[in-house]
Amino acid sequence: MRQLPLNVSAQVTLDGSGNGTASIGPLSPGEIWDGLTAAVRVATNTDEAIASVYAGAGVSAGYFRGATTWGSTGDSTSQLPQVRVGGNIFAVWTGGDAHQVATLTVTGTRTVR
Repeated sequence: MRQLPLNVSAQVTLDGSGNGTASIGPLSPGEIWDGLTAAVRVATNTDEAIASVYAGAGVSAGYFRGATTWGSTGDSTSQLPQVRVGGNIFAVWTGGDAHQVATLTVTGTRTVR
């Protein structure tokens, strides 16, 4: 097995109400992400978004891992489980600046078999 540093991002443009969801996860068979930290931010913060982070197969099927009232300015959580192919890390923003780009960045270790 090879262990490599992980630093990946996913973006979403928030809708007219300032809401949106970004997700990212491993795609290659046998790939495992571990020791994960998720950071959230939005391009502007006139309206400070609330951001919630989930891990699992989908937001509705995933496990809530944390929320922040600093979803636009930027915040992070390191309470994330190991993620395998089929799982993702999700960030859900509500109440941010409409039509702005929100970014989820996940760092940790990527193990490839």
